[in-house]
Amino acid sequence: MRLRARLLIISVLIALPVSAAAVMVVNWRRAHDEATTIERLADASITQHVKDACETDPDWFLAGPREAPPSLAERALPDAETRVARPSTSELPIEFYAYTEDFEPGSTAAPRFPPELRSQLRSVTAAGVHGALSSFSTRDGAGVQYARLTGWSPGPCAVLLFRIRPWPHRTLESMALFAAAFAACLVVAGVVAWPMSYRISRLATAARESARSEYGGMVPVSGHDEIGALGAMFNEAAADIRRRSTDARDREEALRRYVADVTDGVAAPLAELEAALVAPAAGANDTATRADVVTRAHGLAMRLLNLAAAARLRTSRDRLARDPIDMNALVTRLVDERAALARVLGVTVTAALPPAPAVINGDPVLLERAIGNLVDNAIVYNAPGGRVTIEIAQYERHGRFSLRVTNTGPGVSDAEFTGLTAIRRFRGDEGRERRPGVPGLGLAVAREVAERFGFGLELRRPAAGGFEAEFAGTGNQP
Repeated sequence: MRLRARLLIISVLIALPVSAAAVMVVNWRRAHDEATTIERLADASITQHVKDACETDPDWFLAGPREAPPSLAERALPDAETRVARPSTSELPIEFYAYTEDFEPGSTAAPRFPPELRSQLRSVTAAGVHGALSSFSTRDGAGVQYARLTGWSPGPCAVLLFRIRPWPHRTLESMALFAAAFAACLVVAGVVAWPMSYRISRLATAARESARSEYGGMVPVSGHDEIGALGAMFNEAAADIRRRSTDARDREEALRRYVADVTDGVAAPLAELEAALVAPAAGANDTATRADVVTRAHGLAMRLLNLAAAARLRTSRDRLARDPIDMNALVTRLVDERAALARVLGVTVTAALPPAPAVINGDPVLLERAIGNLVDNAIVYNAPGGRVTIEIAQYERHGRFSLRVTNTGPGVSDAEFTGLTAIRRFRGDEGRERRPGVPGLGLAVAREVAERFGFGLELRRPAAGGFEAEFAGTGNQP
């Protein structure tokens, strides 16, 4: 069942008792006013003038107080007491009649004295009360009647009976009042519930549309109540779903690229390595062959590690680890791991470390991979007898940190240097580089890692020759 139908049913269920209560209150108030009026009229009628008029001619009370007694012609009519026309109830709604102390009417037009009032008068007399109130039935509804002991006994006017007949069509009036109250309740409920129903309906429609578009749209948020809070919560949840969906697509794409890169970028070098091991080139000495094999094997291992780092960078976005890293220990570990490669290639690797540990915040695996790529390039693209220096410096001013990797190799040409500096950001397809001797994925990973953790990567050609790469900046200091 739709919300608006439920609200309508609830409004009707509320309007019914409220309207009935309103009619009851109005009728009760009206009956209370009539009872008060008739009691006051009865008290005001206990006068000598009324007594004299009543005892002289009880028929004067035939139809209540009149401007004059019935005419002789009216009294001469057969059964005149019952046939004399009464005043209009809309002009004179109150009428009263006289009775003896035995409750006998003073005229045939007077109704039979109500038994319930007779019992009440007999019981209240002992308590010093002189009147009794009850109701009587008519075709227009219930009327109010009040019996008053006058104290003019014995005589025909010992008791006076006052009656207020109901207004004509009182039942229709009550029904009209009920209908009006019911309609008013529905209108009020509609005015109150319609804006809320409209906002909820609009929120539900927008939520469905957002779900159809994979939560690409936002629902409107209006107001500062629970509905507005619900819309804001939906938008937050939708944003989280979009983020998770994007991450899932990124991970799927990263996995696809990783598999493709491993297949394309590793299969061929692995086949070449196998060929070099099985059938070395004719005339090649063992040292050159061994250096070539070690270089290829190391390059293959580094390619796999860089592909894994590229997949991680592509999917992790801003959720990278931020752990304290001792850069002295990291550089020492890199030097030890590259010792065999450097020895085979005839390159010397040294590290210049500060006395105090240099600590920065970052992802240990990615930072080690980035700096390892710089060290690998400095070793591989060097010359036999060359040197590689890794220097760490920390500056008190502005908390700046730098790590510089320098080699004494042949350096690079202008065209090669332009190509290296053109690799500004990680794109994700650097692993597909086929040209020998041209770095791609390793340098891209190093630059992306540096920027992710607040550092910069600068490439330089020193005047003395060789090549230099500096990993520097304020970064994420602990």
